[in-house]
Formats: sequence, C-alpha cells, structure tokens
Amino acid sequence: MGILVLGGTGRTGSVIIDEALTRGHTVTALVRDPSAVPSKDGLTIVKGTPLEKLDVDRALEATPDDKPASVIVALSSKRETNSPFSKAVSPPRMMADANAIVVKAMKEHRVRKLVVMQALGVGDSFKNLPFPMRMIVRNSQMARSYEDHDLLDKEVRKCGLDYVLARPSRLVEGDIMPIKFFGDKGNGIGSMSTITRKTIAAFLVDAAEKSDWNGTTPVVAN
Repeated sequence: MGILVLGGTGRTGSVIIDEALTRGHTVTALVRDPSAVPSKDGLTIVKGTPLEKLDVDRALEATPDDKPASVIVALSSKRETNSPFSKAVSPPRMMADANAIVVKAMKEHRVRKLVVMQALGVGDSFKNLPFPMRMIVRNSQMARSYEDHDLLDKEVRKCGLDYVLARPSRLVEGDIMPIKFFGDKGNGIGSMSTITRKTIAAFLVDAAEKSDWNGTTPVVAN
C-alpha cells in the first residue's frame, strides 16, 4: 500500500516511515529538506511543504505505480527551543492550514484515509490531561499549539474523509510496547502515562491499514 507521510523529519515522523517500510509499504515523504531524510528502499522523498497545495499534489503523484491510499500526518508547531515557554516559530494555524490543504488534495486525488497524530489534551480530552500539564498548557506557548490542534480537530471531523485523530499520552523513547486505549477522551488514563514513539508509530500505521478506528479520536498509552 502507498502511504504519504507528512512530518517525516520529526522524531516520531521518522519512526513512522521506518515502521511503514518494515511492513512493505511504499512510502512518500514530503519534506522541506530532503537531506534530512536518509535514502531507503521503498521511500520516495519529495521536496516541499504541506502549506503549498502544489507540493502536496506532487507528493501524491510521486509513486504512480503504487499511489498513496492513506496519508499520515505527524506535524507539530515549532518553538525556538523545547521549553514550553520558548517563543513560537510556526504560524498560529500551521497545522490546521496544512491539513486543510492536504484534505483538499486528497479529495482531488481520491485518497480516502487520513491519520493524524495529535496529543492527549486536544479537544474534549483536555480535562483528562494531568493537572500540572493543563496549567503549563494554559500559561505557556504550548497554548498556541493546542489551539492549532483544536482547530484541526474540528475541521477534520467535518472533512468527509475516513479519519483517525490519534491522541497519544506523553511521548518517550523506547521499543514497541503493548498499547492501551482510553476511549476518545482519555477517561481513566493515569497522570504518569507515557507512550513510546515506536508504539505510536506502529499504531498510526495500523490505523492507516485498517478501518477499525475510523471516525474516532483514540487516546493511547503504554
């Protein structure tokens, strides 16, 4: 199956690419800097940005013998440093605008499946984000990122595609581990819950392959 990955140069996006390739999928990565993605068998790299529709079109057309049947989005807003209080670099609607462009291109190219990595705390799962984290989000530059995620969440739900909006708990490094599901809102999730990048990458590829989670916003952790 062909899969288009957006955000493939990120710490999770690169793992998504590796997971999809390991399963034998044909993967296309749309990236601003092709030198940031190692060349691999089965991987086609397209230079561009998801904020430009022509670039997304080129990415969807890059593998005519195995066109993408699914798009996995692992974009994230950028700050000057990893500190939640660091100045935001990305535009306020970067993720929402990118996804609007991607959805339009997908419809034109007749690609039905959209899988987006969001985060615990987006939309109606915010109440289940641990209290200290809720305070940080509300009082730091992270608020801007969550507002962007919330816009994306609302818009994708109405887009008419088969979507999965995955909401992982705090991301950590590590191997694939058993995954636990906490509904669409995160009810019952522990305050110290984490999930490895390899685990969420595997789930996102699962969601691209299957219809089990279509139309849902699964909160997941290890």
